[in-house]
Amino acid sequence: MLALTACGASGGGGGGGGNGVGPKATSPGEGQQALKVNVPVPRAFDSTKGWQEALPWVPEDATGRPYAAAPRAGVVALLKKQGRSYILEARDEATGALRFGSKPWQPPKPQEITGKAIEETPGVEAVRQDGREYLAVWAQGTDSGDALNKPQQVVEVDIYPVDASGATAAPAHVVKVPIGEYSGVARARDGGAGLLISAENGDESVSVDMRTGQLKHYPSTTKLGEPTCGAIGCVTSEVKALTSHGPVLANSVGGFGVPGVWNSSRVVPPGAETHDYAQYKSTAHFAVSGHLIASWAAADNEDDIWAVHNAETGKVEASTRCSATDLSEWDTPSALSMNGRYLLAGPLAFDLTSGKGYCFASSGTSRQIQMLAVDDDGQAYGIAQGDDTAAGASVSVPMSTGHPAPLPHGQQPPFLALHAVGAFSPSADGPGVLFVFLRRR
Repeated sequence: MLALTACGASGGGGGGGGNGVGPKATSPGEGQQALKVNVPVPRAFDSTKGWQEALPWVPEDATGRPYAAAPRAGVVALLKKQGRSYILEARDEATGALRFGSKPWQPPKPQEITGKAIEETPGVEAVRQDGREYLAVWAQGTDSGDALNKPQQVVEVDIYPVDASGATAAPAHVVKVPIGEYSGVARARDGGAGLLISAENGDESVSVDMRTGQLKHYPSTTKLGEPTCGAIGCVTSEVKALTSHGPVLANSVGGFGVPGVWNSSRVVPPGAETHDYAQYKSTAHFAVSGHLIASWAAADNEDDIWAVHNAETGKVEASTRCSATDLSEWDTPSALSMNGRYLLAGPLAFDLTSGKGYCFASSGTSRQIQMLAVDDDGQAYGIAQGDDTAAGASVSVPMSTGHPAPLPHGQQPPFLALHAVGAFSPSADGPGVLFVFLRRR
């Protein structure tokens, strides 16, 4: 469910800092969560200064991510549970002090298939739009319907500006996005210029304007346009990101871009094949905060070329050769440094300033590394693939060299690298997950 589940320590877990209920009636700025565990961490972080929070309700097979970070505001958002309801807590990343808490919220009822409830756990997403940060609490389920409308499958989204206040803040907008009955698992994520909602087997994607709550629907029949459609044909498409000029569409048979603005065939990375229409057959995999990850066939028929494209312009920002496979927007860990220079996606790492990229996919002699977090100075962290299903060693990778090295035995890598703290997830003493936020030295 989370990249961080691979980071649980074999020891050192302790009692939780949270009790699974919503914030008490305290003023924002109060409610710091005391640090009660000692987590072995890299020397960039102080294991004695920070705060922690436990989320005992989170199951092992959770489908929604129960945390998000709004870095410009210095906020960490956590989803707590109280009975059948959930409460969003926005906390100061450095101290754990409560910035605001939400009203109790009940997600839509679980979908039933052949009489059995299929429950998808709710999640939190942080979105930056028009220079302002928002938090979205979302969940998939069945709307109850009314006297005129039948119940239907929906993704319900509650939107909060990150600068909301109070212990029981009401959402600025509540929206319900219909999805097909047999669309499978849906997901809400940061689209780069709004919230993007799509389902595994859905026939459309939907964007949510965080300022107004307005929805825009993009059917899978939306065409990428020329020159791709004229060169290799267009059948169906999928929205991979949102921009100020429109959606980034990925054509089902190859190619991607923003219709009428830019096309992938015109922004081919160095080393990619361009003969026999190859430049039209690239694959857009997913986006990270306005940056698109795509793969291209190599001109020398060796490993694919993997590139990062600016979603607004299509410009190639960095590239590398890699044998990576199965990079899915549904389960690939990804991260962007706070200063926007370094980007991680599964076994890939990129410096968007120098244009350099690194590949840490499995080879005949080396284990694959799943990259998790990266600091503004280019210090990256990840987890090496273990034997069978077990997690492997924690590693550090300086982006200046791209040479990974194991962290000292027992040290954990952060799964978030924020301005003031790193976020870690040691083994919880009980059910659920434990988050520990440790100050930088």
